[in-house]
Amino acid sequence: MNRGSHLKRVVPPLLSAAALITLPALAAVPATAQAQPTGFVKLAHLPLNALGNKVTGQLGSQHAGYYVDGSGNLVVNVTSAAAAQQAKAAGVKPRIVKHGMKPLTDAKKSLDRHAGTAAATGLTWGVDIMSNSVVVTVPKADNDAATKAFVKRAQAMSKTVRIQRVDGSPQLALGPGDAIHTSGSRCSVSAIGVAGGTEYVMTAGHCTAIGATWTTAGGQTVGTRQLNSFPGNDYGSLRSAGQVQLSNANLTEVGRPAVGSPIQKKGSTTGTTSGTIRGYDRTVNYQQGAVTQLVATSACAQPGDSGGSLQGGNVAIAITSGISSQNCNAGGFESFFQPLDEALQAQGATLKTG
Repeated sequence: MNRGSHLKRVVPPLLSAAALITLPALAAVPATAQAQPTGFVKLAHLPLNALGNKVTGQLGSQHAGYYVDGSGNLVVNVTSAAAAQQAKAAGVKPRIVKHGMKPLTDAKKSLDRHAGTAAATGLTWGVDIMSNSVVVTVPKADNDAATKAFVKRAQAMSKTVRIQRVDGSPQLALGPGDAIHTSGSRCSVSAIGVAGGTEYVMTAGHCTAIGATWTTAGGQTVGTRQLNSFPGNDYGSLRSAGQVQLSNANLTEVGRPAVGSPIQKKGSTTGTTSGTIRGYDRTVNYQQGAVTQLVATSACAQPGDSGGSLQGGNVAIAITSGISSQNCNAGGFESFFQPLDEALQAQGATLKTG
């Protein structure tokens, strides 16, 4: 998904919730991983998600997704007054919208057929539950013939498609940092996974693609590349070398909170920033290739935050992948994240606890 330019400096993710703790030199202590069974990653039980899934399941084709509003209420989009009454009786706040979920997802699937093409470079798209549309973001400066033709084609696909001009094109969140180092570049840690007593540092795939062996700033070996998937996905893992202690701090579960839920992004460049989840299943066309099924948020991230942690309370959500602009205050700014559960599943690992 060809989008923004690949910066030569890799960004270290934030050190809070998916923290990589470096022990003093000459005092290296082997990591003490808590062995956990491998298998499918079990997502956290989130009551609002459970209620939202139950109500939308009952509504069938009369719903268009759900989200959490600014007051913490679960809002379910419905397409008729009768469905609104049904949703209200189920204990949620209904909102009557024009488009059901099927036309929205159909339009998104049609756009995905063009993911990774030259005309799609610099664009993002995905279902926006809150606006009841499929939002296609297009850089304001991108006015070449190919882009114009693509935009025209996208608008003709479905009445659900909405074009949004933004200040910049998406790019990988790479840059200087102070977490893990390889080949003259730096990245950061999202979370620590464990499988069969072996610990794995989870980070971005565009980071692990840079080098096989990663170290701390003090020269201790963090681990060696075990898993790498980019583009298509954006996750990677390092098999712990046992020279540094690894901890997930307060993270105890892996999950996918509802759209609209408050979240925090942690990275070495911008530290801890807050925002809300804007959507799931975003297709992002980086210059290096398309990445699909990303999480979009409003939290600020910048070069240097790559591979960092997206979390909500004690729930680990995703890995920092990219940004729509190097200006967090730009109109339509979004940050993009690779779901952590998918990365852990690919590694056959679970979240380390204790």
